[in-house]
Amino acid sequence: MERLLIILAVLICVVAGVAVVGMSARSRRAPLRMGSELDAEDEHLLIGTVGPSQSLIDREAEVLDPRLLDVESFDLKPIPAPERTARIAPPPPEAPESGR
Repeated sequence: MERLLIILAVLICVVAGVAVVGMSARSRRAPLRMGSELDAEDEHLLIGTVGPSQSLIDREAEVLDPRLLDVESFDLKPIPAPERTARIAPPPPEAPESGR
């Protein structure tokens, strides 16, 4: 009886080994890869322009001297603080029959 179990276990191992070798032999095909959406003509989209980027600062604009601004000539008024309001009374407790 023990011999039969040993032979059956060896047979199961051989069948499993053959299945693994068969699956690995089938997987030796070329990998599936998607084609690129961009061709060689679209290289400028990938790389972009090489060199310094254009500055957003207008270097030819007139520079203003802060001493020319006369702050005292401005009609500045302080912002009035809001008046304090009286405390609002807390809401009355709800009646027991309200369901809360």
